[in-house]
Amino acid sequence: MPSDLAPVMITVAPNGSRIRSTDHPKVPVSPQAIAATIEACVLAGASIAHIHARAADESPTHEVSVFREIVDETRRRCDAVLQLSLGTRGFTPEQAVAPLALFPEMVSLPLRLNGPDPGEAKRMVHAMAAKVHASAAIPEMSIYDEAMLDTALELIEAGLVRPPYCFGLVLGTPDSFEQGARKLMDLAAALPEGALWWCAKGGRYQLELRALAISLGGHVRVGFEDSILAFDGNGLAVDNADIVRRIADLCKAMGRTIATPAQARAMLGAPETSGR
Repeated sequence: MPSDLAPVMITVAPNGSRIRSTDHPKVPVSPQAIAATIEACVLAGASIAHIHARAADESPTHEVSVFREIVDETRRRCDAVLQLSLGTRGFTPEQAVAPLALFPEMVSLPLRLNGPDPGEAKRMVHAMAAKVHASAAIPEMSIYDEAMLDTALELIEAGLVRPPYCFGLVLGTPDSFEQGARKLMDLAAALPEGALWWCAKGGRYQLELRALAISLGGHVRVGFEDSILAFDGNGLAVDNADIVRRIADLCKAMGRTIATPAQARAMLGAPETSGR
């Protein structure tokens, strides 16, 4: 393992938009529970938190007031880089970008082009990217396939994304480790030079694929949004913090140090005081 690799930025995605307490009793739903989970994950080794907001009935929401409560409570507890999700399905583009009113330091930018009119979908993606650019938030562009990567490169070419370019490589649920590894390596190889990227999801091969990402010099995302299962596939994971701790231990065993929130901000080019 090269000794000059940057520290690994571990992102925790503690709840996503769909996992409910009936799926796992420790999925955080309320702003207080989400903030407490993020604090525990930072202590375990995470530096970035990918945040979805939930309504009282556990359904996803993009209400700014709920995101504000999550952000304020998390800021009171810890110094994690907060990445607000703009990619929850079921919301209009206007609803999706509503959390930009909080001037977040980082957001996830969806690049989905599905639907009856791909051209209109692409125009909406460009419009959302323009609003993110105007807000000065750092976008992590979510990449599921080559078409999404092409869209991301178009946004960069159009000047709608500032460097360093950040990509979330979402592997879904591959049928084999080989299939997931091939997808990860192909997508990573096609990124612009110097890009920062995270490995997300991976199904039953999530641990092995994260080890591959670490060995390639990448970063990782873990948490209940990606999987509520233990890494060995036997039953449920203990909680989000335990998942982060396992990945932090893996990084150390592979000779990679773990980024603190301050180090993550430095790599992302975010001001130390951003969002605080």
